[in-house]
Amino acid sequence: MSRIRVVFSIGAMHGGGSERQLVSLLRHLDRDRFEPVLYLVYRSGPLLSEIPSDVPVVSFEERDARRKLYLPGSMHRRRVADMVRYFSECKADVSYDRTFLMTLIAAAAAQQFGIANVSTIVTDPSLGFAPVAGRFQWAKKRILRRLYSNSAAVLANSDGAARSAESFYGLSRNSVATVYNGVDINQVREAASLVLKDDWWQSESGGKRVFRIVSAGRLNQQKGFHLLIDAIAVLRLSYPEIEFRLAILGEGAGREVLETQINQASLQDTVRLMGFRSDAPAWYNSADLFVLPSYLEGMPNVILESMASGTAVLSTDCPSGPREILSGGVCGALCAVGSVDALVSGVEAFLNDEKLGVRYVAAATERVESEFAIEQATRKLERTLEEVVRRK
Repeated sequence: MSRIRVVFSIGAMHGGGSERQLVSLLRHLDRDRFEPVLYLVYRSGPLLSEIPSDVPVVSFEERDARRKLYLPGSMHRRRVADMVRYFSECKADVSYDRTFLMTLIAAAAAQQFGIANVSTIVTDPSLGFAPVAGRFQWAKKRILRRLYSNSAAVLANSDGAARSAESFYGLSRNSVATVYNGVDINQVREAASLVLKDDWWQSESGGKRVFRIVSAGRLNQQKGFHLLIDAIAVLRLSYPEIEFRLAILGEGAGREVLETQINQASLQDTVRLMGFRSDAPAWYNSADLFVLPSYLEGMPNVILESMASGTAVLSTDCPSGPREILSGGVCGALCAVGSVDALVSGVEAFLNDEKLGVRYVAAATERVESEFAIEQATRKLERTLEEVVRRK
């Protein structure tokens, strides 16, 4: 039997959770049954180097080098048309896209070309759609409703995101299935075992207790890093006997704003923006606590990687993934969204009870191994791909 040719697609390979998840799926997809290729809008991002060598990569910007036209919708139509051509060129059997912006292109092309498409919703659209949808949101929402309704399968990476998507787009109840993100536990633990060579992070403080906190994600308003920085400022005043260090991993458009905040609060020796880090698990493993201060999430890989690294987690109880991952607060602490005081109180609980983190880590280790291994996520996706191709 010939292998199923799957065209995976996403905008670019920057360091976000969707891109990381796509790399993991490409690595673990069964090559005896599937032949994956990757279609990007832009060939850019630090994760390009992590794409498996046997996966062909093409991009719209390289395939269509014509002068940009700024007529409303013209660029979108060109992208859809190019993807239709690529489906024909590579003899695609099925399309798989991540993020709703890519669904607007890939699902439209697949349905026009006549192959099955599987689209994945990666965040609660009731909160996550408006900040990134750009212009003509009413039209995009209506188009997405049609595309999702005509898709061979629509997946979400959490139950909360699935139910929210059905309500937000007006889809049939239970028409969106849940496939949790997976984490490559062995790879994360191998990376976590590496020794970091960062003097600021690793050095002691002349007899003072050092409490190391790490956070990670794209540097934008939705991730709430500004709240965490304010919380650290409060904690530093409240606990002068403790030296706090906060390392924020990631890149994004909000870097300059965060740097200004750090400088104005005179936190240069306490908080540092470390940029994109391929050795992120080693940072998690060397921290006393991982904190996710987000306003909204889908199924954050950074929590899964922290759990696999053996690091205690404090997360805002934001829609819709953290509560599911942390089993309602059994495998990590949850606090209110958008509150500096809640973050301060959450960190204080770990400061005042050193055994608290140990208990959370034990429960988190069992859960990540039983529910969130990348092998499980990949097998579920493989079954979906085979089923939709067979139906088509």
